[in-house]
Amino acid sequence: MTCKLCAGDTEPFGELVVLGRYRAHYQRCMSCGYVSIENPDWLDEAYADHAIAALDTGIVVRNLWLADALDALLRWRIRDVRSALDYGAGTGLFVRLMRDRGYDFRWTDPHCENLFALGFEAGEQDRFDLITCFEVVEHLTDPLPVFEQLLARTPNLIFSTELLPEVRNRPGQWHYYAPETGQHVGFFTAASLQRVAQRLGRHFASDGRMLHAITRDPLDPRWLRWLAKQRRARMLLRLGRRRRPLTWRDGEDLAKRLAASRDARPRP
Repeated sequence: MTCKLCAGDTEPFGELVVLGRYRAHYQRCMSCGYVSIENPDWLDEAYADHAIAALDTGIVVRNLWLADALDALLRWRIRDVRSALDYGAGTGLFVRLMRDRGYDFRWTDPHCENLFALGFEAGEQDRFDLITCFEVVEHLTDPLPVFEQLLARTPNLIFSTELLPEVRNRPGQWHYYAPETGQHVGFFTAASLQRVAQRLGRHFASDGRMLHAITRDPLDPRWLRWLAKQRRARMLLRLGRRRRPLTWRDGEDLAKRLAASRDARPRP
């Protein structure tokens, strides 16, 4: 098996039983450190009931932090973002939070129902000033083509995934393998993400743990390290100028769309 990110040679890294009955074989790239599961053929079952795993109890807390972090980053560093996409947006909670902060975010997710951002779905070929992708790449069996597709649509990608620890990182030693759900199949190092950025002609930055960026122009990683703490992000938000929320404008727009839809229906 060769590495799906850098084509380097891989070596066995350990095994785990996932979903209580499937044996997962993990391989580690000897060049970039990327760890992936060899032939995870249980994924249809892993996603059969819910795309969002019940174990993800931190989903709301995480989205609130990410909304603060992205708001601060867009106010202070990546300015002039007029259009943005949240890829793998789940229920649309993050999209709604960002629209409520004045950013024209759009939703897309092939596996999850849009609950909070109805009416603000993205077209498949739309281009954006920014794409976000949170807690998604670890679910991908072949992540490089997805990175390529996203970066063909935007100059700036901000995403999250927990980096493989330097110690106690084998299957069974780190919570992020999440064998109970069977959904996490790829695990990144900073070196592996740096390889992705290099292959795509972009710059890579990271907070060293969870929040990362692949961008056209260099981004000082100190921004991401600062924003890794929500209280620091909120400190910057208190100093910066707030955008006008799209909350009420969105409601008026949706009301007009609903009225137009009713008027277009054949009358009995």
